[in-house]
Amino acid sequence: MLVCICNGISDRDIDEALSNGANNISDLRNSLGLGNCCGQCASFAKDMIGDRQAQPAKSSAFNLAYEAK
Repeated sequence: MLVCICNGISDRDIDEALSNGANNISDLRNSLGLGNCCGQCASFAKDMIGDRQAQPAKSSAFNLAYEAK
């Protein structure tokens, strides 16, 4: 889904940036250019950051067990 129309940034782009270490809006602004124009995308991005931080981190053991299925 397109989140930032001004810069053509999708939710997948944001998710990938968060997976690669972005932790806040400033990180997303620096890495993707998110929120540099009209700013309408910032609230959705903040929700994505909050959702990501609320999820318990999956351990590598979990990932290995999941892949073994």
